[in-house]
Amino acid sequence: MNETDNKLFLVYVGGTAPGANIELHDIRFVVGQSMEETYPAIRKGWFGTQKGLHLDSFVHLHHVDGYRIQLTSKAPEKPAQKRLYFVNFGGYFPNKLVEYHDFTVVVADSPQSAKQLARAQVSKAGLADAEQIHKDDLLAVDDCLCVDLVDNHYVTLELDGEKQPLVPDWKGYQPLP
Repeated sequence: MNETDNKLFLVYVGGTAPGANIELHDIRFVVGQSMEETYPAIRKGWFGTQKGLHLDSFVHLHHVDGYRIQLTSKAPEKPAQKRLYFVNFGGYFPNKLVEYHDFTVVVADSPQSAKQLARAQVSKAGLADAEQIHKDDLLAVDDCLCVDLVDNHYVTLELDGEKQPLVPDWKGYQPLP
């Protein structure tokens, strides 16, 4: 396998878990040459029941905020100033009982900066009309997930100016084999 052929995928998965009354969802960052190659890692990372585990959508992340994403098995010699972050938000809409969620990925120099950048993006998009937007389940100590090591691959960034919209390469319902 050629290391340069590996891709970083952001995957939205669904399934069930013991004691849950409704379908549950989570995100996973996985590395592989194809989406199908990542299925074992997705299964391994799922906290719930294996039966019924499925893909709802995924995107191959190659650029974020003008930075090209590169993967390497070698640790960087020095810490990067800019890092990739995932931030998840929740909000409530008028006359709706359920809490809605939206998330984004950003390049920032700190978790605090990542949260500010992400809030600006999310408040203009999926949760724009929410009555109340709050941060929750942000996946890490500093309320956001730094995506710097995935499946034994270090995520490095190179500024090249190219941007990629955070839209799915595929969406639907695909049970994992």
